[in-house]
Amino acid sequence: MSYDFVHITSNDNWFKQHPEKIAGVEFTTTSIYFPIQVKGTKADVLRVTGMTNQKSNKDLQLAKAKMKMAQAKLKLLEL
Repeated sequence: MSYDFVHITSNDNWFKQHPEKIAGVEFTTTSIYFPIQVKGTKADVLRVTGMTNQKSNKDLQLAKAKMKMAQAKLKLLEL
């Protein structure tokens, strides 16, 4: 069965087809624009994205190291 982009992305159709991608618990609201919301934890997001705390920490350390390197380069350019 083939659907167009609008049908797939309207309401929560995509999440109905992929419930494993929901990072938390769905609940209904009174909002016209956002009738369904999700409340989840950091652990839910890590589970859905496939990241583990260990991988997340390594990525954070790498980002910090790159930032320090960029700051060092800027200081050298100022000399």
